Amino acid sequence: MSKGQGFIEGESFAFTSGVYGDRPTFILTRNREDDRAEITLYELAPKEIATARQERFDQVHKSTQVTTVELGEAIVGGETPADLDGDDLGHDWADWCAIKIATLRGKRFNEVSYLIQSTLREAGLEPETVCTGAPASLSLPEAAGVRLSIAFRAMKHVQRRDRLREIADGISQMSLGECYYWHAKARSPTSPSGVKALRTLLAGHID
Repeated sequence: MSKGQGFIEGESFAFTSGVYGDRPTFILTRNREDDRAEITLYELAPKEIATARQERFDQVHKSTQVTTVELGEAIVGGETPADLDGDDLGHDWADWCAIKIATLRGKRFNEVSYLIQSTLREAGLEPETVCTGAPASLSLPEAAGVRLSIAFRAMKHVQRRDRLREIADGISQMSLGECYYWHAKARSPTSPSGVKALRTLLAGHID
C-alpha cells in the first residue's frame, strides 16, 4: 500500500492522505458469536485489486487466501461506508469489496481493545462504538487501519495473554512509518514470514 503523500524529516514520516485520497479504507466491526463479543478488521479495496492480490499469492505462496466479502456483509447497519458517520464525502463504492484481515475474540479482543481505543481517539473517532455495546461498524482512515491491521495479524494466532499484551503495547509505541513498513511486509506475497518476524520482534523475549 502506498504511504500516501508524505515527507521525511530525519527518520520520521508524516502522512497526509492514503493511496485512495481521503476515502476510508478500513472497516472495524463488532459482532456477537455464540454469546461472545468479537471484532473483525476489514481492508477496503476495489474488487480488481483484491483479485490481483490473490493472483500474486497464488503465484508465490499458494496456501494464502485473500478472503473477500461484499461491503454489506462487513458493515453492521449499512451497505457501504457512506452509511456510517466516517464517510460523508460522496465516494462511489460500486465495485469495491472488503478484505478480511482477522477476527479477534475472547482474550485477544480484550488485549487489542486498549490499542483500538488509543488508535481511534488519536484519529478523532469514538472507540465505544465498536468496543462496547451492540454490534456496530466504524469506518477508519488509512493510518488508523494500518496500525490496527498489523496488530490483528500478529495477535490472531497467539494464545498467551502476556504475549498478546506485549504485541499490543509494542505496536502502540510504533511510529506511523514503522506501522506502514510492517503492514507492507505482513501482506506481501514475497514475505510470508513478515507476521512471524513482527511477533518475534515484539514478544519473542517472553519464554
